[in-house]
Amino acid sequence: MTDNNNLCMNCMADMSGDVVCPNCGWNTQEPQMLHALPYGTALQGRYIVGRAQKANGEGITYIGRDTVQNTIIEIREFFPQSLCQRTEDGVSVQVCGGNEIVFEETLGAFLSYAREIAHMRDLSAIVPIFDIFEENQTAYTISEWDESITLRYFVERSGGKLSWNAARQLFMPVLSALSTMQAAGVRHLGISPESLKIMQDGKMRLGDFCISLVRRMDTDLPPDMVPGCAAIEQYTMGQPLTEATDVYGFTASLFFALTGELPKDAVYRKNDDSRLLIPTELAKTLPPHVVTALANGLQVQPEQRTADFERLRAELSAAPTVTSTLEQTASITSLPPVAEQKEDGLPGFVWMLVSCAISLVVMAAIVWVWFQFQTPVAPSSIGSEASETVSSEVSSTESLTSEIGQELSSSSEASSEDLIQVPDLKGELYTELLERVSASEDPEYTILLSERVFSTTVEEGKVVSQVPEAGENMVRGSSIVVVVSQGAPTRVLPEVENLTLAEAAQKVTDEGFVPVTEKEASDKVPAGNVIGYKSNKAGDKLSYGSEVVLLISTGPDSSSESSGNFE
Repeated sequence: MTDNNNLCMNCMADMSGDVVCPNCGWNTQEPQMLHALPYGTALQGRYIVGRAQKANGEGITYIGRDTVQNTIIEIREFFPQSLCQRTEDGVSVQVCGGNEIVFEETLGAFLSYAREIAHMRDLSAIVPIFDIFEENQTAYTISEWDESITLRYFVERSGGKLSWNAARQLFMPVLSALSTMQAAGVRHLGISPESLKIMQDGKMRLGDFCISLVRRMDTDLPPDMVPGCAAIEQYTMGQPLTEATDVYGFTASLFFALTGELPKDAVYRKNDDSRLLIPTELAKTLPPHVVTALANGLQVQPEQRTADFERLRAELSAAPTVTSTLEQTASITSLPPVAEQKEDGLPGFVWMLVSCAISLVVMAAIVWVWFQFQTPVAPSSIGSEASETVSSEVSSTESLTSEIGQELSSSSEASSEDLIQVPDLKGELYTELLERVSASEDPEYTILLSERVFSTTVEEGKVVSQVPEAGENMVRGSSIVVVVSQGAPTRVLPEVENLTLAEAAQKVTDEGFVPVTEKEASDKVPAGNVIGYKSNKAGDKLSYGSEVVLLISTGPDSSSESSGNFE
């Protein structure tokens, strides 16, 4: 095994024997995520496994180091916790009894999908995979590690929303990459403000690729879907997931960038899908063709939605005079009808040339925004209190230490009139802080949420720690980044009886549980609705992340003499 005693497992920098990393402030005493590979595990004799960054129903993502190329990498391990577990050595994978066939089929899907993504490595707008291998009775992929922040965080720190001109330069290159991917039959199915990353050069990339089994309900793996970005077909059993599914996620993410809010979840929009919920004042600032493109791309029903990215590109790129020639989606009743004309779209290469030309002019502005707020922060100033309260069984899904360090403005060059003393926000309700700052006509600072952590000492919803610390000086108008308590690491099972699968799964997921399903006959609950829990009942207290089984009604038992009455 490669000697890694001097490596920080959080950022892969040289620690030179220190207990606290001088680069990122990580403490070597912090435990690894539950079920993750031990720190320093060697793969293929060259890749060193660092801290687990996040996990879902498909597997676990780690930061790592390639000792041959001497570069920081991202390691993705296929580890579906609903199907397998670690052996006694803590490294190898053992399939749980009865899941052998499903595990092998799902592993095959993971490898096949990884190879498809690897073939797309020439697309600069997606995170490339450059190694795929099997080891420890499972499989791994190796990707580039790029310092980045999520689109969600970027929008929050950019004032809560972006202008169309700024959003266009970020989204259009990704749209082009998605169009190429879709032409090759490759779907993402998880496009959201979390899977879209802003790089240090100001460009946006798409990452977090996962097999389709975790991008929909009612499969053998727990779902990983972002409410507001998941299309209705991802909640519906048996519905095909097509290019239009990715169009929905992409358009929802663009909607978020422009408004600061995600669309209402598709499950709740299905009975009110003709309304385009863009604030009136904001809609007035957007070109009419962009409003039309958003409405078309966010249609709930897939057959009424923009079908492909080339069509979406045409609608987003068109000037108003060109937009009038585009055939309007019949279901967009909120927009005035346009006379039907022959579509006379410009060739694809023209759009590419125009986009590239504009990108060269605007990219400098985006890069300037990126670096405007970057200043190093004392590495020990974040997470010192939060780390003491985090459950040893739950780890943060994303390390934001370096992001926060880049967010804060430099106070050393500011005049004394521009400086304020940082207030003490610890123990205050996060929602009340936001309301207070939003209500101020001239706020002294803004509030940004870094992450939520479990705490047995700080009430849910209250601030655990902050950067910069209370009493320090900061530039007026800068951001205070806070860590907020999720409360104790237990949750109460919500009432789910008679709800639809989508509604029940959403309630269970919102409480922090992992829903799986089993089918059972019932003469009291309509087919497709939830009977209840298999081994629990509403009101039971379980650990965060616990798997709960939802019993889905198949209707009356055909052998039963009673048919039951459904209302």
